[in-house]
Amino acid sequence: MLRPTSLFALAIATLAAQSATAREGLAQQQPPIGARSAPVLTVDGLRFRDLDRNGHLDAYEDWRLPAARRAKDLVRRMTIAEKAGMMMHAVNSGYFGPGGTVLEDLAPPPPGALKSPVNVAGVPGFDRADKPSPRDLIVNRHVRYIMTSPGGSPADAARWANSLQSMAEGTRLGIPIVFSADPIHTTNRLPGGALPPPDRVKITSSWPDMIGLAAARDPELVHRFGEVASQELRAMGFRMILNPMADVTTEPRWNRIPGTFGEDAKLAGEYAAQFVLGAQGEHLGPDGIMAVVKHFPGDGPVRDGLDPHNPYGKHLAYPGKRQKLHYEAFAPSFRANVAFAMGSYGIPTGTDDVATNFSRKIMTDLLRTKMHFKGVAITDWMHAMPWGLEDKPKIERERRMIWAGIDQLGGEHETSYIIDLVKQGEVREKRIELSVRRILEPMFAMGLFENPYVDPEAAAHIVKAPEYVAEGALAQRKAIVLLKNAEQVLPLKQGETVALEGFGAAPAALAGRVRDAASADVIVVKVNAPYADNTTGQAFFVRTHEGTPVFAGADNADELAMIQKAVATGKPVVVVMSMERPAVLSEFIDTVAGMIATFGSDDAALADVLTGSFNPSGKLPFALPADAASVEGQAEDVPFDFARTAFPYGFGLSYPPRKN
Repeated sequence: MLRPTSLFALAIATLAAQSATAREGLAQQQPPIGARSAPVLTVDGLRFRDLDRNGHLDAYEDWRLPAARRAKDLVRRMTIAEKAGMMMHAVNSGYFGPGGTVLEDLAPPPPGALKSPVNVAGVPGFDRADKPSPRDLIVNRHVRYIMTSPGGSPADAARWANSLQSMAEGTRLGIPIVFSADPIHTTNRLPGGALPPPDRVKITSSWPDMIGLAAARDPELVHRFGEVASQELRAMGFRMILNPMADVTTEPRWNRIPGTFGEDAKLAGEYAAQFVLGAQGEHLGPDGIMAVVKHFPGDGPVRDGLDPHNPYGKHLAYPGKRQKLHYEAFAPSFRANVAFAMGSYGIPTGTDDVATNFSRKIMTDLLRTKMHFKGVAITDWMHAMPWGLEDKPKIERERRMIWAGIDQLGGEHETSYIIDLVKQGEVREKRIELSVRRILEPMFAMGLFENPYVDPEAAAHIVKAPEYVAEGALAQRKAIVLLKNAEQVLPLKQGETVALEGFGAAPAALAGRVRDAASADVIVVKVNAPYADNTTGQAFFVRTHEGTPVFAGADNADELAMIQKAVATGKPVVVVMSMERPAVLSEFIDTVAGMIATFGSDDAALADVLTGSFNPSGKLPFALPADAASVEGQAEDVPFDFARTAFPYGFGLSYPPRKN
């Protein structure tokens, strides 16, 4: 597989230079030291950051010691307010200024920006407008895990991260920051599954959705994707990615299938672990980033396909009694020493009557005792979706999460509740310290306490490097599945012209071959899988693609009309469907000559398949149902459970060899 060339190998080496300190007990080689305000101590000819500025080397500052010992030493020096800050995983965006400067006040949203509801209907205590400044988070609230997205250029993102790291270095103990990111290398769908505007420019290399990597059927490719994501994110200052999803796709109406590895639990678990190993490495160190496997014990079996982000989709359902199949898909990631595990929003029906992050049966008895998970347990954004505890105040929800076994609260920055719980004797401080040690240990392992800074010039070379772009482009082509090719309508023959319906613009590979439908030889129609588009406001995510697997009655039923109009011309028609969920194709499949399924591939990749520049090799990552009744009758937790299947799991055609 492709690897970085010498043109920017030196830049990558800058990020990886600390890797000699990655494994506990073996760190004797001097790592790079990055200090902007803290003094640097020299002991035995070696250099160390004096983060607390007391003039001597403390255990937590000594990179020669194991991460666990350093974490234990630091925890004993921390106040309860500082410990509470470590248990927050805040969201911070909008504070990017020109050139990567840090804004003190929140910038207004650009015209036409996506707007999310301020409150989930009926759920108190959640306000998306509450966005403290970076200084407030870091200095006043002692928060050190911050989820954000890169602003401006890669170099700008690196400068912004460095500025905040400098701010953190200047605090009492000099504890650095972990910047985390949602997946940004794939199609980057909007909340609920909708595709982003076609003119959105991706800052990183571009890869297919995770479901597309499953269609490519190449575990080494998934591992490599983890490596590339790690290298590009680290260059911009990120040290954590909220990925992968080990959820198994057993409910075809669910809106989050693009982020999964499909219907086969064994493959989904293996591929999630490969991503973890690519992102973190065999042992988490300076040349890796932390991964977060989610959403334990598996978000795939959602009742009626309705996502538990939303009040009407609170429940995980197990009518087939296959809960074990879902939670065991996480085991390979645990064996790969994934740093964090995120719990589901859903209520695990039959196990508990509260959402998983409030459930000790799930987050302690199952996750830690039975599954032997040793890392950090983090919630999803639970105060927004406190299913089972909607009528309880936030302080009681946080007590329940800590009691359940949670270490870090996703989407939170208000530390007063944990502080009050300790002061009131509701939570023992030793319990808080256990979580804080778990949270700190991977930070020490990654070398953040020695050098949290990144090189903006290196970021400009590493992020979206030509080699990474080429690897992502190849992955997009491998992710395309050819479902039908009657009379070898594809690939397009030399000299054949094509009409494009449903495309934003003609791909460059088809330049000169595009005609209107009346004069073209072949018509290619691009559509989305059928969906119901939630616009009620009774949801955390609106515009969510869920529900119906057929075009009849779907909110995008006009796309079936577009297919039918093309068929009526009498010309050969090829349908290209963005297969974000298993769709019923019976409304049109017998009337068209060709059918292609895509899973996060762009039009350039599609054009290469249409013209034969790339021979399709992808395989379906889930079965396709023959009719809506098969979808409605299947058990939410059981894979391969359609009464009638149109295309089986693993189906995929290729072009025959070209004749000389």
